[in-house]
Amino acid sequence: MSPLRIIGFVLIALAVLFAAASLWYRVIGVGANLSLYEVWLKFLPASLYWIQRTVWSALWNGLYIILVMPAWAVMGVLGLICIGLGRRRIE
Repeated sequence: MSPLRIIGFVLIALAVLFAAASLWYRVIGVGANLSLYEVWLKFLPASLYWIQRTVWSALWNGLYIILVMPAWAVMGVLGLICIGLGRRRIE
């Protein structure tokens, strides 16, 4: 199995965990969705603020659109892309 596929499966596992966390937050009434921005802000706020200050503003606006999406969706899509790119080609 290629390393890219392993990364893809790890990202899919993270997506499942983020979906469970979002569901749990919805059940207890804390929030609707757990965005990737919120997750990054909880674990590495200094790096998030550093990227906001140093990255070109148009690029940051594009990244921000992705970051405010639900974390499970972003991780799931990235995982599926990695799994697809890491599969063996049949010749």
